[in-house]
This record gives sequence, structure tokens and C-alpha cells, in this order.
Amino acid sequence: MKYYTLLILFIAGGWLARAQEPLSLSDAIAIGLDKNYDIRIEKRNVDVATNNNSWGEAGILPSISLDLQSQNSIRNQQSDNQFFGGQLFPGFELNDQRAYALTPSLQVSWLIFQGNKAIISKRRLDQLQAESMQNADVVVSNTLQAIILAYYMAALEKERLDAFEKQLALSKDRYDYTNTKYEMGSAVTTDLLLEENNYLTDSANYINQMLTYHNAIRALNVLLVSDDINKDYTLTDDLKLEEYDYQYEDLEAVMLSENVDLKKIYISQSILETQVRQSRADLFPTVRLNGGYNWNRSVSDLTSATYIGPNPDYENPPEPLVSKSGTYFANFTLSFNLFNGGKVNRAIRNSIVQEDIGNLRIDQLETSLKRSLSEAYERYQIRKQLYGINALNERSAATNLSISQEKFKGGTINSFDYRVVQNNHLAATNQKLQALYNLIDSKVELMRLTGGLISENGSVSDQ
Repeated sequence: MKYYTLLILFIAGGWLARAQEPLSLSDAIAIGLDKNYDIRIEKRNVDVATNNNSWGEAGILPSISLDLQSQNSIRNQQSDNQFFGGQLFPGFELNDQRAYALTPSLQVSWLIFQGNKAIISKRRLDQLQAESMQNADVVVSNTLQAIILAYYMAALEKERLDAFEKQLALSKDRYDYTNTKYEMGSAVTTDLLLEENNYLTDSANYINQMLTYHNAIRALNVLLVSDDINKDYTLTDDLKLEEYDYQYEDLEAVMLSENVDLKKIYISQSILETQVRQSRADLFPTVRLNGGYNWNRSVSDLTSATYIGPNPDYENPPEPLVSKSGTYFANFTLSFNLFNGGKVNRAIRNSIVQEDIGNLRIDQLETSLKRSLSEAYERYQIRKQLYGINALNERSAATNLSISQEKFKGGTINSFDYRVVQNNHLAATNQKLQALYNLIDSKVELMRLTGGLISENGSVSDQ
């Protein structure tokens, strides 16, 4: 029996020996907002949308290019004796003719007018940035809900562990008490074996609950992106009841204005409305300006050329021939799309259909959220009543355990009856803790539906 006691102490002590730092719910939320992978990914997506949101991306600014072209050639020229297709001087040959040209050019292209399409595109980029930020808020809201519930789940399993530990302590005391009576000859072997069996059963339950608690801590560490997945904490925020007198009409009004999913779909709908205007802009003509400056410097070098031909007085030029030229130009192009197979009109009709689909999706989401809110509200009310019932049950079971303990020591009830009372108290304690966690879960769900998680902890734009 001492072996089992030492084994339990070794298992429990191996975990408790780890350094434990205090962790409040607000600390867990702050760490999660800063380190959680999903939130960090969405923040980078917001950075991309912010970078794209510029007038240059919208197409309202001109494009300017600078080109530099270099041409170099060596030419060998010969003439044969044929009249047709030949040169003027049969037998003529002039080799090693060298030419060099350098042509830098600066060009500007500017789409001056396109039916305000650039301004509409900039508006769409604003909306895409807002949509990206709202997507991030949806992820933040979901992550906050996960962190809060993971924190309270760890707190729940810790309190359950404490309850099993108390149960184990009572079993050990009762075993020691019975063992003492057995050694004194006032207890039989069956009584001692019964208490030993109860003690071993409670030991196994305690060890299994310890594993459940460790898994809950690991799940919390995953959300907090802890370097040590087994890092343990002293959870400073216990499971506690905070009753709120919610009114369904008030919750529904707040949900329709603050729900993060609705906010996101409203922005998506505004993008579809902008797409309609952008498609209609293709009906207008476009005016484009192309301007620039070209400069050319050409060199024709015959100083090293070799001449073979009928002219005995030919001499190479004493120095290369250099020519320079500069050209300015500015051209305007007015374009009318007279007919392209009806593509523009089809695009306009399709964008209008997409806008109508978006409105239907908004109605669909509002209906779905109203149903979810109604279910969550009723669930909260029911769970609040269930917690009250389980709390009363736990108090009664605790009182009964205290009375039965005295009766057991006084010999008025046997071990079987006392064990039943003990198990009833443990079950009532676990039911009360589970009911309290369920109530907190419903409260967090209502906060998620009504945008309370974001309003209390901040959105991505606030960080």
C-alpha cells in the first residue's frame, strides 16, 4: 500500500515541481493576441491589403520609363560582277565598316480619362483593406473565444483535480483509520480490503484526472504559442458566476450592428456595389497621353576600313563621322469601344447579379444569426437554472458528507453507506463545476455573437 502512495506522490510531484507562474485571463488574452499564429497570419494579410491600397495601384498615376539602347556593328561590303542585283561598281569591296549608336529615351504614358475608373478602383482598394481588417477581426473574435474557453477549461479541470484529491485524502484517512482498528482487532479483514479497494480506485481516478488537467494546459499553451507545451500556470481567475440579466431584444439589436461576421459581409457587399460602377465605367471612352524624349548619338567609323575597288584615289575618312539628334513628342489617343461582342454589357449584368446574390447572403446570414442568438440566449437561461440546481445539490451533498463522516467514526453507518455518500458528493461537485463552465461557455457565445469580445479586447486596427 505504501508503494501506491509513493507512486501517486511521485506522479503528482513530477508535474508540480515545474516552475509555475501566475496567469490571469487578461494575461492569457494579451499573450494570445500577440503570439497566436492565426492572428499573426491575418495581420500580415492586412499589411498586404494596406500596401495595395494606393493611387498607383488604382491606375490614376502615369507610368514613366527610361530606356537605354546601344547598337554596335561591323559591316563588310562586297559587290559582284552581275548587273541585276549587283552593286554599281563591280569588284568593289569595303570591309571593317564600324558603327556605334547610343539611344536613351524617356517615355510617359498616362491614362487621363477612363470613366472615373481609377477613382472607383481606389474606392474598391479602400474597401478591400477594410474587408481584410474585418476578416482579421473575425479571426481575433474566434481566437479570443477559444482562449477564454481553454483558460476556463483548464481552471475547470484543476478544480476537478482538487475535488479528486480531497476524495483521495478522505479515502486515505479512512483506510488508515480502518487499518488502525484492524491492528487493534476491532475491524475485520473485509473492512480493511474494502477501504483499500476504495483508496486504489480513488488513486486511479486522481491520476486520470491529472492527465486530463495536463491535456487542458497543453491545449491552452497551443493557443498561447508557448515555447514549452507543458508549461504549467497558477490560474488566478477561478471559475466564478457572473450573472447578467440579458434581454433578447437588446442582444438582437446589438448583434445586428456589432456582429463581426455581419460587418464583414456588409463590407463585401459594398465591394460588389463598387464592382457594378467599375463595370459601367467601361462604357466611357478613354483618353491616353503618350509623351517623351528620344536622343540619339551615332558614330560611323571608316578610319580602319579596307578598300578594294576601281577607285585608286580612295582614302579613308580621317576621323569617325558623328551625328546627334533629339526628338520630343506628345501624342493623345482617344478610344471608343464601339463593339466587342457585348462583353462590357455582360460584365455589367453579371456584376448586378453578383450584387443581388450578396444581398441574399446578407439576409441569409441575418436569419442564421438570429436563430443562433435565440438558441444561445435560451441555452444561457437554461444553464443558469441548471447551475443553481447543481449548486444546491452540491451544498446538500457536502452537508451530508460532513454528517456521514461523523456517523462513520461513531459506528452508526457502515463503510458501504459512507462510500455512497462520498461518491455522491464527488459527483455533485463535478456536476456543479461542469454546470458553471457550461454557463460561462454560453456567456462567451453571446459575447461572440454580439461583438462583445472585440469591443472589450480590441480589434486588429487597435493593436
